[in-house]
Amino acid sequence: MKQKNMDTCNVCGGKVKSKKIIYIKEHNGQVIAIGNVPAEVCERCGEEYFSPKVADEIHRIIQSKSWIKTLNIPYAEMKV
Repeated sequence: MKQKNMDTCNVCGGKVKSKKIIYIKEHNGQVIAIGNVPAEVCERCGEEYFSPKVADEIHRIIQSKSWIKTLNIPYAEMKV
């Protein structure tokens, strides 16, 4: 969660910059992608921060299953 006047990442201390991202989450066995999500993103480690309003909207979209389309994505599993 981004706090007002946050300029540095809480994880690594890197610079945080406003961006629009694609948020990807696995939920109940499905991979869900939400585009055009406003976020504050660390330029060093990639940590993402969301305002409470954006986090609430992400949760609402996932819970309501309000998809506009379904995408096919490549999938692989690691053999370790």
